[in-house]
Amino acid sequence: MKKSLTLFSLSIDIVAITVLMCSCNNSHMDNESESKQFNNIKRKVSGRIILAIGDSNGVINGGWPKALAAILKEDSVFNHSEGGLTIGFDNCGRPSWNTLRNIKSYLEWGLKRSHQKPIDEVIILLGTNDSKACFEKKKDRVAPNLIKLIEKIRDFDNSDDPPPHITVVTPPPYAPDSLVAKKAIGGDYRVRLLIPQFRDVALQYHCAYVNIYPLIQSVFSDVAMDHVHLNRKGHAIVAETIAEVLNDWEAPEPPSGLSHNENTLSWNPSVSSDVIGYEVISRDRIIKAVAATKVKLPHDITNLAVRARDGYGNVSIAVKP
Repeated sequence: MKKSLTLFSLSIDIVAITVLMCSCNNSHMDNESESKQFNNIKRKVSGRIILAIGDSNGVINGGWPKALAAILKEDSVFNHSEGGLTIGFDNCGRPSWNTLRNIKSYLEWGLKRSHQKPIDEVIILLGTNDSKACFEKKKDRVAPNLIKLIEKIRDFDNSDDPPPHITVVTPPPYAPDSLVAKKAIGGDYRVRLLIPQFRDVALQYHCAYVNIYPLIQSVFSDVAMDHVHLNRKGHAIVAETIAEVLNDWEAPEPPSGLSHNENTLSWNPSVSSDVIGYEVISRDRIIKAVAATKVKLPHDITNLAVRARDGYGNVSIAVKP
């Protein structure tokens, strides 16, 4: 596939919240074992079992999963979307709208629909309801809840097969505060906070990452029914973007100009537009995954190299200083 994606370029310059990176470092799986387990799984080209998990945008006007199924005709897309779903909050006091509480039943439902064939892909497009005004004081818990959700998916018995590959999709924009109901005030601000956080989670946990926010924002008046719900044209944009990432097998271009001075390693970014971050490697072991092009490292770390990672998780060749 030709590398023409521009959806991953960050149009919003927000620093990820520190608690997110702390949560990543406390994972029960270290980066090395994660890399070996998830980066080396052979990806299926067709005939994939895909479980889509979304909120009301997954069902209104047919939803993006239905549009995705129309594109991926050789795959089976099972849609487990429901209005009101969050990543990890009891929306409106309902535990049934908390995906983190119920993910095991969603996965079991997917296996039942597939006649116990292993699930190959899980696509998560949530976060809109987690960004409602009532969750303002809990906004720093959304990304850590996403980490817990990823870990639960990977702990699930996938018909004795490896865990499914996970794609994290950012929520679409909210309309400006002047146009939304009281319950949605500040929603777009909170969604924008999630964009770099979700990217960092994807980097740390070897997930795919799809940033639909800038694509929908640029045409919001044409694709939104109201303050947040998409029409069929909007769902088509989301589905086409996700499909392009799922069908991307081409490695990105590597970074260049690596320099290691004392405890700082820096490099020039990859020229590929769909790169979401970089993996710093020492002696064939991933020691850090970052979106930046500079990291500070202990003095005793040697044999360093850096490779670029794109939205699906394809990696470039590793480049040394």
